[in-house]
Amino acid sequence: MKNISTFTSILACVFLLGCASTGDNLARETARTIGGLRPEQVTVSDVKRGVTSVSWVAKTPSGTYDCSADDMVRRVNAVKRDEK
Repeated sequence: MKNISTFTSILACVFLLGCASTGDNLARETARTIGGLRPEQVTVSDVKRGVTSVSWVAKTPSGTYDCSADDMVRRVNAVKRDEK
């Protein structure tokens, strides 16, 4: 019985953490990190969720960015791609 309770608790945590990195939240945090953008100007694609991190591609009027953050999207890193 203890194993079922532990498994259920872990499953609930994973579900709640996954909700932290929704597309809208990623767009909002990307706009905040880059600066000078509104969230609706950011298009998020190619979202990859790991156990403790998330990565995505963000297209903006100022270019395309490769982004990553911790699982709660608190520390966002956005690197602008070279566009030739």
